[in-house]
Amino acid sequence: MSQILLLTNNPLNEQAFEERLRQLGHEVFTSRLMINLCLSQNANHDIIRMFDLIILSETLANAEVKELLGTLSTCATPILRKSDEQLEDAQLDDWKDQGLTEWIESQPTLEDLREKLSCEKVRKEGNIVFLPKAEDKRPLSTFSLSSGEVKLFQVLYQQQKQTIPREEICLRMWNRGKSNSSMSQLSVMVKHLKDKLAGQGIEGPIIETCWGRGYRLHEAVYEQVYLDGVEEVLVQQQ
Repeated sequence: MSQILLLTNNPLNEQAFEERLRQLGHEVFTSRLMINLCLSQNANHDIIRMFDLIILSETLANAEVKELLGTLSTCATPILRKSDEQLEDAQLDDWKDQGLTEWIESQPTLEDLREKLSCEKVRKEGNIVFLPKAEDKRPLSTFSLSSGEVKLFQVLYQQQKQTIPREEICLRMWNRGKSNSSMSQLSVMVKHLKDKLAGQGIEGPIIETCWGRGYRLHEAVYEQVYLDGVEEVLVQQQ
């Protein structure tokens, strides 16, 4: 399951498409305002990087799409164009040269959409799990993480592969309940933790998003990381 950012000039146009994505188990965030954020020269793309996939609606003009491809090129996030425009092979190759990953129909069947989103060009390498040998396990203290990221890892690790609701994570992390601010802060921190662990050699999906339920560490993480020293004591005391 992926977290998908759908950029559109008309969110109402995307309702049927969103429903198909959710039927396949994906989380979808549809936005018009974030187009300007993406195009801003001083944009902080950390929010964009929290998504596994970006889809550009057919409501966007080709000129807007080209501009977005230019500014999003540093995010290394797969970008799909949703459109019924018929392209020659040369035109499609030109789009891909500009940074587009794949082209999908605006009203695809559920089966076609499933296959488009599962193809090798769209799936991130992080979705392929390689289980390391037990002797390769590393202590958490050897990773370069912020104090907040360490605490989030502790909370997830303590669940022993079980899903923990986002509301409960917020209570443990910041002693406050569900709000738009806390949910947004948590989503960004989850993305940062995943990226940092992946960048430091941890393989697999790392943190799984369970739609409507919360988050959990992927089982492969327990084969690669263990809590040591202070971190283990803190978890036991929670």
